[in-house]
Amino acid sequence: MDIYFAPMEGMTSPLLRRTHAACFGGCEKYYSPFISTNEAISLNGKESEDVDHEQNKGLNLIPQIISNSAYQSALYIKLLSEKYGYDEVNINLGCPSGTVVSKGKGSGMLRDPEAMDAYLGSLGEELEKLSGQGIKIPKVSIKTRIGFYEPGEHIRITRILKAHPAYQVTVHPRTRKQMYCGDVNPDAFAHMYDELRSAGIGVVYNGDIKRPEDFERIAERFPELDAVMIGRGLLADPSLARRIKGGEAATASEYIDYMERILDGYIDKIGVEKFILAKMKDLCNFMKPVFSGNDKGFKDMCKADSVEAFRVCMKQYIRNSKMYEV
Repeated sequence: MDIYFAPMEGMTSPLLRRTHAACFGGCEKYYSPFISTNEAISLNGKESEDVDHEQNKGLNLIPQIISNSAYQSALYIKLLSEKYGYDEVNINLGCPSGTVVSKGKGSGMLRDPEAMDAYLGSLGEELEKLSGQGIKIPKVSIKTRIGFYEPGEHIRITRILKAHPAYQVTVHPRTRKQMYCGDVNPDAFAHMYDELRSAGIGVVYNGDIKRPEDFERIAERFPELDAVMIGRGLLADPSLARRIKGGEAATASEYIDYMERILDGYIDKIGVEKFILAKMKDLCNFMKPVFSGNDKGFKDMCKADSVEAFRVCMKQYIRNSKMYEV
């Protein structure tokens, strides 16, 4: 079963993706943070860099778009195929961010199933038109949740997805209301898994895979999954995919090397100390669950006011903490 590295705005940069693949690997696909479509049908500098093949050398990267316009979505899919050479594009119908939802994008689509149905239907028609013009259309995959307010909404969402089949659907088994809190709903996921697979649609599981045991539990219950998608678990433990596949957990030395490569990459790219520190401290908040027994060391690392002070504190924190005991 494959492992996909989930996208996360501000965190899963090309630098982090490249560094993860070089240091630990284990992921068959990496997903870019979403590109929000607009009437210009163009990518800004950050978006262009994010999907540039030179910036993602050696990675199987899947660009992701978010939109409430089928017409714009189709043209962005065309752009990502023709200009950037991608043969798969992912559509985000699951992002729970308030600013995204307020525009009827991401999981905002799930609040209005009729709009979701119309969007997917129109997108299929727009892509057919482009195909009829001789334009190569990439495979389209979708990322979604089980509902907006209540888990029972997954039944209607599944019917809509079956009516407009993508080649693959990633399901995060929480509602938008839950955001990333509370328990996932494996029974709602099971319904979507069975129904989508019966329609010939591949299914990917996403949500709360933090240890190899979490993966094993999901794989045992849903053995025909195409893949699992992991985000926060891989930010905390970059060796998680390797561990799932039978490899060793990261050593302290490996973890330090990984973090220093990212730090040095941001020094070269960003240059401004306060922004470098902000990036690294955000990453440290994700890594914390892997370490225990050194709260003071974590506080010292987060209070560091220079890049070199951070480097020293980060190395001390990793060396002086217990790993994988939480």
